[in-house]
Amino acid sequence: MSADEIRAKIWRIADGIPFNIGNMTIRTTDSGKLLVIGLTDVIYFENITKDKVIEEFDALKSSFSDLRESFSELDNIIKLNNLTVEFHMAYNDGKARVGLCSEIDGKINWHI
Repeated sequence: MSADEIRAKIWRIADGIPFNIGNMTIRTTDSGKLLVIGLTDVIYFENITKDKVIEEFDALKSSFSDLRESFSELDNIIKLNNLTVEFHMAYNDGKARVGLCSEIDGKINWHI
């Protein structure tokens, strides 16, 4: 995906259209939040460990930070729409999505 295509997709986030890149989805909510959602690469739910989730969660936050540094449009959307950024990590087996953890206001909350 070219930089221009990424920019165009980032601008659509403000219109409520989710942006998917790799295992990360970025979308807004009606309640003024920008959700950054990562999907674990663990295939079987019983193989999920807290250490693995933390590792992937840190990678998700790092990828989002890199995206913000590379594309100022993302910061503009956050500032112009007064959005609060939340991070979420989930498991998806293709049939259902299960929340694993989230970071809201700098605090990690475990859902499993």
